[in-house]
Amino acid sequence: MDLTDRTVVLTGATDGIGRATALQLAGRVGHLILHGPQPRGDVAGLLDGLAGRVTYLQADYCHLDQVAGLAADVKVAATGRVDLLINNAARPGAPQRERTADGIEATLQTNYLSTVVLCTTLRNFVGRVLNIASATHLTVDLGLDDLGLASGGYSAVTAYARSKLAIVTYSCWLAGRLDGERAQVASMHPGVIRSRLLSQMFSIEGAPPERGAANILHVARLPGSINGRYFDEREPTRPSPTAEDPAVQRELLDRTADLLAPIGIDPR
Repeated sequence: MDLTDRTVVLTGATDGIGRATALQLAGRVGHLILHGPQPRGDVAGLLDGLAGRVTYLQADYCHLDQVAGLAADVKVAATGRVDLLINNAARPGAPQRERTADGIEATLQTNYLSTVVLCTTLRNFVGRVLNIASATHLTVDLGLDDLGLASGGYSAVTAYARSKLAIVTYSCWLAGRLDGERAQVASMHPGVIRSRLLSQMFSIEGAPPERGAANILHVARLPGSINGRYFDEREPTRPSPTAEDPAVQRELLDRTADLLAPIGIDPR
């Protein structure tokens, strides 16, 4: 997929892998729409140094109404078409279980529900969606009766890995509803990459953020259809069997619809 002259939306673009990806995209696409949680003035040093046409949109993913507002703002900024949406925004699991302003476990909302809000709202406006997941999704189950770990057993790593399994499962479900030609979705593990998120949860270094960004852009640019595929860095591979189970997908979407009902979004 040639990104020259295309409209690209990148969430979580002000830190870590997202920042490195923004730097690699700037000046190489037609219109780069970046999201971050900070007010523009706080990231002016990054934005003012980017080449090409760049639009910055701010939204706090701890507030679902702001995510819905971000989706509406993207529609306006993109003037009707997004060629590539990279859902990269993520947070580490908190040391202790936290709830957002919407009353939802914070890691699940930031990493998963916000991705669903954007994908659902922009579904008829996007050509290719790349959802950034993690190989940690292979280490957990979804716990559909308690997605937000409210009944005990909370840990930062479990919350994070479960949110990423939800992303991969959702991506597999959504792929079955897209034609693979005009619209497609894939998910990927970008690598073990040095970041605040990695050090906070795992206390390891990882590869430079530029490697993760290069892996993301390699998959984003692949020719042909990548609909329904999961990539470990640059290699297509099988995700967790949980993610490919149609019954699990349906139940996850039902639970997701319940969580998003207060903002009037049904992803099914």
